[in-house]
Amino acid sequence: MMNDIEIKGMWKDYDKMIEESKVLNLQSWVLNLRCFETLQTQKAKSNLRSLIIPEIVVILLGVGWVWFLVMMLSYLFSQTIIAISLIILIALTTASIVMYIQNITVIAQINYSDSITKTQERIAFLQSSIVNSIRIGWLQLPFYTTCYISNKLLTAGSIQFWIIQVSVTLLFIWLAVFLFRNISLKNSKKRWVKHLLQGYGLSRVSKAMDFLEEIEEFKKDMVY
Repeated sequence: MMNDIEIKGMWKDYDKMIEESKVLNLQSWVLNLRCFETLQTQKAKSNLRSLIIPEIVVILLGVGWVWFLVMMLSYLFSQTIIAISLIILIALTTASIVMYIQNITVIAQINYSDSITKTQERIAFLQSSIVNSIRIGWLQLPFYTTCYISNKLLTAGSIQFWIIQVSVTLLFIWLAVFLFRNISLKNSKKRWVKHLLQGYGLSRVSKAMDFLEEIEEFKKDMVY
């Protein structure tokens, strides 16, 4: 029969094996986590970076459009309704351009070595900024229905013209307000809102967020 010394020695060897096994498992967990984090952050980075070129194109087109509107305004400043419409269009387009520049800045400033939570906060801010730029863009609609009304037309327009004009303008005002109020992240599960937002690249931002959330899920699964 084994004496007490031999039994204690066996227990020590067993405890040592358990501790070594724990260390190896922890090292394996850390290695797997790092590999998964690297893979997911690269996917998120790729999705967000792919938005930069389209955003730059929109900015350049927006700057060109603002320049054209300013030139129009310089020639038609004496035309009251036209001038007011052009000024509002210039202001709203400029606001959209500023937001697109902000979006690019946010994408460029995201540090993927930061904590997942901080990176998610930056991406959430980017989502909100993109949605707001879309909402502001749609507010321009009514003013495209009034930017041709000259002073002469303002005083000499027939009743039929004004019935049609007012009806169309009111319709576009309603549409602009409707879109401004309904286009939001809160309503992103609605089919038409979802398709609209995807057209502006928001699906790529959502995918980037999903990739980072998968890291958190991976951590929970590894713990349990």
